[in-house]
Amino acid sequence: MSPNIRTARSRSSSGYFLLDTTPSFPRDEVSGLTGVAQPVITHVALTKTVAKHWGEERWLVTEGAPFGFKVIHLTAGHRTSLQYHRRKEEANLILRGSGTLYYAPSPDEPLLQRPLVVGEIVHVRPGTVHRIEADTDITLVEVSTPELDDVIRLADDQNRADGRIDAEHETGSAS
Repeated sequence: MSPNIRTARSRSSSGYFLLDTTPSFPRDEVSGLTGVAQPVITHVALTKTVAKHWGEERWLVTEGAPFGFKVIHLTAGHRTSLQYHRRKEEANLILRGSGTLYYAPSPDEPLLQRPLVVGEIVHVRPGTVHRIEADTDITLVEVSTPELDDVIRLADDQNRADGRIDAEHETGSAS
């Protein structure tokens, strides 16, 4: 470990964190540091919410970020579009609930299905057809490449078109 890094005990828990005591950056009265990228800290209640017919998406990073990061809630008995992406790649971690994943390696192949449960990660590569149907309310986290408008819908319960649905984003809000 670097001589400028020391381990300190957190007063709020029994865990440890690393404290960097390197005095190499000029200090600033407002941020504490200058010349260094500062983290952006936002409360989840202040993030963008996009209402969907099947539930909602909470966008945890702003549009234009180099990646997508969302918390998605699917309401029991509802399902996402049957869709694929040309460029977007995503991974979804099931945090709560259960459902069914429908998938196919490409649009020309028959759909397969399997149950989804808490703790499973679904990695969806470009071209993979996929849909999630919620047996119970589902909460999942999605992390993806930044092509958030790259959606080709093969079937949709609301007959939505491909791509971004602007009306959903106009009614979406930071609540």
